[in-house]
Amino acid sequence: MSQLMARPTFVPYITARTNEEPASASILGARPGPNGGLYYADEGPRDRDARGVLWARCSQNRLGNTLLGKPRWRDVHPARQRECMEQLLCQGCVQQASRTSLGYLFLASPPSDATSTDWIEGYRTAQPPLCLEHAGIASEQCGHLLKEGVVALRARVPALYGVLGTYYQSRGLQAPEPIKTYAEDDVPPLSYRDRRLTPWILASQLVRELRGVTIVNLEEEIEACV
Repeated sequence: MSQLMARPTFVPYITARTNEEPASASILGARPGPNGGLYYADEGPRDRDARGVLWARCSQNRLGNTLLGKPRWRDVHPARQRECMEQLLCQGCVQQASRTSLGYLFLASPPSDATSTDWIEGYRTAQPPLCLEHAGIASEQCGHLLKEGVVALRARVPALYGVLGTYYQSRGLQAPEPIKTYAEDDVPPLSYRDRRLTPWILASQLVRELRGVTIVNLEEEIEACV
């Protein structure tokens, strides 16, 4: 008999909510020529990140600092995920993530084909770091981590790597159209170094590559702080 997972009692800051909707694709334009790319006619300073990649717009269901609506557990809000990843804030409470001499705290699931711990060095993740409190909660309540297994990592250098998002193409003067190149759940992150594709991706998640990584005992770290 399969074991039923308890309904989570805590909703992370980055989790999308009901009534949060992406902007219509009709607002996207494409610059002509081989060096073109996506743009918004009314672009503002937050529409592109520091590397020049365009980000998906999505409404927010909130009243001040309070997020409203039921959680959509499988979905991540682009702006809130980007905020936490850029500033290395806890994805649970949007406060300072846990950091020690071993680095920032991240949770990860081992690759299905892992036979050692070699995968931890250079591990790429779209999951922002966490504070100790919410790392403990996530390890107990996150369905994905409970299913795939959880490993607590500390990274001295969580380097910006690239983005996840939707690729677009444009033919001539036609409006840009999304293209699908991989299965939905198997999309590799796009490196910022790929100058050929970065103009044509509409980013929805920021990805960091973890370097100087150490596996830590999360329970022991939490108990040490009690």
